Amino acid sequence: MMKYKDLNFDVHQLRSFCEVTNEESFTRASRKLNLGQATISHHVSQLEKMLGLSLITRSSKEFSLTDEGKLFREFCLKFFEEIDSLVANVSEKSSVGFAVISASTIPSSYIIPPVIVRLAAEQPGFYYRVNIADSREVVETIKEGKIEIGVLGRKMQHPSLAYEKVFSDEIVLIGAQDMPDRVSVDDIPGLKMIMRERGSGTRAAVENALSTYNLHPSDLKIVYETTSPEGIKECVAFGMGVSFVSRLAIKKELALKSVKIIQIKNININRDFYLVYQVNRNLSRAAALFKEVITGSP
Repeated sequence: MMKYKDLNFDVHQLRSFCEVTNEESFTRASRKLNLGQATISHHVSQLEKMLGLSLITRSSKEFSLTDEGKLFREFCLKFFEEIDSLVANVSEKSSVGFAVISASTIPSSYIIPPVIVRLAAEQPGFYYRVNIADSREVVETIKEGKIEIGVLGRKMQHPSLAYEKVFSDEIVLIGAQDMPDRVSVDDIPGLKMIMRERGSGTRAAVENALSTYNLHPSDLKIVYETTSPEGIKECVAFGMGVSFVSRLAIKKELALKSVKIIQIKNININRDFYLVYQVNRNLSRAAALFKEVITGSP
């Protein structure tokens, strides 16, 4: 019988095993963890050698866990839940802390900064870093557990994720000052269009709204794509074309009259921004404080 002192696994091995079982693939697990496939395989093999058990049925046809592997996976999941709980409980008693926030472009520029300013005034011992990504990447980093909390402009449903609405916004069509004040839906395919990249929440909202009028991306005259809202506004101001942008992002430009809003008859594009985090993850004190301020509730 194996004795307690013979158990000599580490967190990296457990994490590798859990990711393999989540992805049902050594290859996909290696990509998720940014580790070589050989390293992942070695971690799992070391666990099996130490336990004297086969945890995974290795077959070219399908992935499956042995009965012992299923039990060990439950142990690993509980272990990581306890680690998260420990970290959260320790951080609750601290007046200092750090959290990384994953955010899409608009929230990172216009929604999060006022929250951080308030936190800096009320909780000066806490520090935050914002990683900017498109909405799809934000969801992936939260789902994979790489980052605790995120803010984005679209929901991508997954059983492990929880969303809370934090802000409502409008997406408007903008153009240079010499453009008409109003256009119809039928005019849109003839306009030179500057678009955000695929994966952007803004673009997804626009494409979804236009599809109700049987307008699809292939119908648009897209002349330029970029990940930068600032780049879009500059291109529009110089007359390259028109673009759909967040109203939040053009307050300064409207005041300076470098661009203007072009009304589209019968089209209003509204969207919400959300806080996203893992359902069963205990947030660190820093992340929990950010959540409390941005949502207005603990």
